[in-house]
Amino acid sequence: MGPEEDGAAGQQAGDLVVADRYRLLALAGSGGMGRVWRAHDDLLDREVAVKEVLAPAALPYMDRTEILRNTVREARAAARLDHPNVIRVFDVVRAAGRSWIVMEYVPSRSLHDIVTRDGPLTHRHAARIGATLLDALDAAHRAGVLHLDVKPHNVLIAEDGRVVLTDFGLATIVAVPAGRAEPLLGSPHYIAPERLRDGVSSREADLWSLGATLYMAVEGRAPYARPQVAESLAALLHQPPDPPQHPGPLHTVIAGLLTADPKRRLTAGDARPALRDLTRRAVGVHAVPAPRRPADSDVRFRAAAAPAVAALIAEPVAKPAPARWRGLLVAGIATAAVILVAAVAVRIYGGGTGTPPAAAAVASPMDACSTAQSSPVTGSGEDAPVSLPDGWLWHVDADGFALAVPRGWHRGAAGGDVCFRDADGDRSFTVQSAGPLNGRPLQRWQDAERKAPPGYRRVSMGPLLITGGGADWEYSWQPATGPRLHTYRMLLAAGDDRSYALTWTTRDADWDLDRSILRTLTDGFRDSARPAVTWTIPGPRH
Repeated sequence: MGPEEDGAAGQQAGDLVVADRYRLLALAGSGGMGRVWRAHDDLLDREVAVKEVLAPAALPYMDRTEILRNTVREARAAARLDHPNVIRVFDVVRAAGRSWIVMEYVPSRSLHDIVTRDGPLTHRHAARIGATLLDALDAAHRAGVLHLDVKPHNVLIAEDGRVVLTDFGLATIVAVPAGRAEPLLGSPHYIAPERLRDGVSSREADLWSLGATLYMAVEGRAPYARPQVAESLAALLHQPPDPPQHPGPLHTVIAGLLTADPKRRLTAGDARPALRDLTRRAVGVHAVPAPRRPADSDVRFRAAAAPAVAALIAEPVAKPAPARWRGLLVAGIATAAVILVAAVAVRIYGGGTGTPPAAAAVASPMDACSTAQSSPVTGSGEDAPVSLPDGWLWHVDADGFALAVPRGWHRGAAGGDVCFRDADGDRSFTVQSAGPLNGRPLQRWQDAERKAPPGYRRVSMGPLLITGGGADWEYSWQPATGPRLHTYRMLLAAGDDRSYALTWTTRDADWDLDRSILRTLTDGFRDSARPAVTWTIPGPRH
């Protein structure tokens, strides 16, 4: 049976069962429109999230009744959506005088929590999230569902890296009888100006909120953040967004989405290719990726003058000309690419000569694995915490970590590194325990790059948005003998006192073919001292 009308907050969660089926286990979150519970579906024996819909007490009774009624209607509409980046709605029930929405439970952190705790994202990482959210919104819009509460709190980054847009239509979409103004619902820092001014709900309003969400992702604050909500709303109606403190190419897209006039606002059709292009190009202050190159191709750099940072920012967004947005997007991305090429040329090759410095003689991961005393990898006999592909086993290592390893591979140790390699020695995965990152993981790779291996060619380098912080580095290089090799390295924090450096190396010609092996190795990696902690590793950046 369901909980009493006002007893949900006061009883032990495990004692509450909704609709004789959903056992509430723990409160997962709360907001102005209700509470979200982690729950167990006793019928299907699975974990779910249950949203207890509670209309704001300050609203008139008729508006509260209307909200509760139409929340159920919109939840049913959202349940028709079938998209990997949209939260799945399983059930809608009425119990104990209130509405309950049953959804999939996603172990995750919200984008808001990530940015406020870990700091703003790079423009490239935010563009990846933005492109995913745009696809989710497009799926909803095509199904006739408006979100109208897109904000960082409603964007979940799952433990497996999946981006999920939640609370579809459950908080803000209200069917209003003709002649009545729509009740103002939504988050004041992420509500489109036309909704505040005219009460208009549309696809364009969702796009404005997406722009505000991306602004917060790279700036760490909302575009109209003020000490008082009333001040924020006044600025929203009469001022352009606050100038960015972390300028970069994504701000061109953001400016288009934050255009006050919905008719002049950047469309989803124009935003989508721009965001996807940003995820592939060498953009951002921290990440320095480059496009994938054919094996053994020559790469030359030349110096280029870096334009002023202000050139990366779009002109004032109050009245942009819609016909120019596509050109502005291309110009912004191109400018960022010029800056990055110049930076790479000066930093790596010491000016505009185009000639790399003499490579430092350092042992390669392949050499370390091949010279180590090795033995076949054995399984631990324990249940793996991840799904293992056929031909893989779960290995718990004596050096304090665990991971999935292909059968037939060998384990060896050399100079503090634990090396796993295939029988032919063409592929290796090395695990090295290291000291604390001290908040500067990227600096570790930048320092190591000064002792690059022979024939070094950088592909990418940048921070990783993972638990505790980290950084990755991808490059190809040429050993003294044999084919050209391709390496991907990751730094992962393991608490405040230590970290792991993971290195994957394969033949450059086999890089694309071996991606699935790398993904399985990194997805399953665990610190035995903290087995509950996982890292969501995005993988190579191209």
